[in-house]
Amino acid sequence: MSTLTDFFTALNQDAKMLENYKKDPRAVMQQYGLSAAEISAVLSGDANQVKSLTGDTLMKSYMLISNPTQ
Repeated sequence: MSTLTDFFTALNQDAKMLENYKKDPRAVMQQYGLSAAEISAVLSGDANQVKSLTGDTLMKSYMLISNPTQ
């Protein structure tokens, strides 16, 4: 499993992390240890970029929460 997939799982399971993410998504992703490419892909909202970085061949869906002002 990729770090990005682990991040999405943690974000789904941790309400405090999600609240912090809504306030400052970039900071939360940096704290989690995501790479600059992973952060950029998530913030772009481009599902194909995210899929390519997760290595997800099973076509799982992720809901991307993005704040375009950040």
